[in-house]
Amino acid sequence: MVNHLTEAYKEVQQARDKLHQLTVHQWKHEAVFTWEWWLLVGLSIIPLIIWWGIVDKKRVYEIAFYGCMINIMAVILDDFGTDLSWWGYPIKLIPMIPPLLTADSILVPIILMLVYQLFSSQWRTFIIANILTGAVIAFVAEPIFVWIGYYQLNTWKFFYSFLFYIVASSLARLIILRIRK
Repeated sequence: MVNHLTEAYKEVQQARDKLHQLTVHQWKHEAVFTWEWWLLVGLSIIPLIIWWGIVDKKRVYEIAFYGCMINIMAVILDDFGTDLSWWGYPIKLIPMIPPLLTADSILVPIILMLVYQLFSSQWRTFIIANILTGAVIAFVAEPIFVWIGYYQLNTWKFFYSFLFYIVASSLARLIILRIRK
């Protein structure tokens, strides 16, 4: 059996432990209970309540599945982006969960699920709605998140986010259509 606990691996683990300690320290002393943090709490709870009130209950599983696919793609992109320092998150809801749970798992999926619910009957209307929605998220909402301090861009551009929203929503719809067949 090969021993994978090399010195390089041990160094990586030590660096992760140190990074975790620094992250928790920064969160405790600079983020938690600030107005920005409370806003994240609200942005994490209120959209879920609103979504549940307006989601088409006859299609709730399909729409939720679509949202889960968006969530998975957003979390994967976020993991890449934070690991590669394309962006960073100075304020987090909880330091041990994915970088920006509120955006990746709640806001973006809910917004795109509502678009899916309203415009998924035809590709043409779906694409147009997602182009408009992606533009609003990427060029309005994300700059507001930067301004508030939730999100810090390093090498990433808002245009890349715009492309991501269109590709992710289209891919999720395509998967659902394939599954239906």
